[in-house]
Amino acid sequence: MELAELRRVRLHVQGLRQVRAASAAEVVRGFVAVQSQEFVPAQWGLAMRVPAERRPDLAEVGAALDRGEILRTHVLRPTWHFVDPADARWLMELSAERVHRANATYYRRTGVDGDAATRGLDIVAEALAGAHCTRAELSAALEAAGQPFTGLAFTYLLMLAELERVAISGAGAGKQRTYAAFNERVPPSAPKTREAALGELAARFIRSRGPVTDRDFSAWSGFTLGDTRQAFAAVGDASGGRIETVEVEGATHWHDAEATSEARAFGGSPAAGVVDLLQAYDEYIMGYAAPRAYLQPAGRATPVHPEFPLHALMLDGVMAGRWAPTSNGRRAVVKLVPWRAFTPREEQALAASVAEVERFLGLPVTVEREALTE
Repeated sequence: MELAELRRVRLHVQGLRQVRAASAAEVVRGFVAVQSQEFVPAQWGLAMRVPAERRPDLAEVGAALDRGEILRTHVLRPTWHFVDPADARWLMELSAERVHRANATYYRRTGVDGDAATRGLDIVAEALAGAHCTRAELSAALEAAGQPFTGLAFTYLLMLAELERVAISGAGAGKQRTYAAFNERVPPSAPKTREAALGELAARFIRSRGPVTDRDFSAWSGFTLGDTRQAFAAVGDASGGRIETVEVEGATHWHDAEATSEARAFGGSPAAGVVDLLQAYDEYIMGYAAPRAYLQPAGRATPVHPEFPLHALMLDGVMAGRWAPTSNGRRAVVKLVPWRAFTPREEQALAASVAEVERFLGLPVTVEREALTE
């Protein structure tokens, strides 16, 4: 498979070309987990994958989070992800031990261990019983109980509470987010064996992001290459031929043959002049391991990579510059930093994408444009 076709298939399976998800929650469900450390940009990454006629704005995605249709927690790796409530429990059971190991040094350095951690978790659980609490409210509860945690210690205690299935994201409280009791937001489910859970994660990763390498999955999920290769082999054997391998630039990639055939049938020859304003941690970027050659535009010597707070201005699936939205609550500014002159058709597509961002934010947008040199 050529790199151009790899790019085209990925754009399709990721919902960036044939947009079919009925809601932001359905986007999350399809991806299994969506990296979301930048809260508002991550919500845009969901909304843009819903068809324009029913695409939610920021308030509507926020309402889905408030209702618990989408949950946000630290899972897979020590970073925020959006997850579906039905997937939250088994994903946490599968990955919590690995995240704990990654955090172990910080637990010790900040005093989030031993009796102090146990007592802290008990206080958090008591505060969240039947309630949604902000960070400030949880901090006050710990202080009142004589077990204060501040600074990084408080941050790691809250992550520990997530990993131990004590807490998970709650509804918004004004401009603040809250935590809620895990079992009040996450439905009960039968436990999965580690092998079954890792296999499901791998299979859904391949279907939603393929073609992918074993290194892509390892980087995204945090699991070792050994675990990954065992899971990929098992998934391939159990797929009845649906999961296949293909070579791309000398590397073995796994893909869902039906999804790839659908992408080829839908795509025909690649459309020219399609602009995607992706957030820096979008799954089209972070779903794959560096160096991400598929993002590299022809003729640009400097390797491209995410560089938050500037996001990725994509043209036909490759990076063509950067962009950044900012707002003061009343108005928004979209900064554009293209790497080359755009054709009239490309300019029209760019303007349409900016208009979609404006609609999503629900604020009038002013565009600022600046040149970027190598």
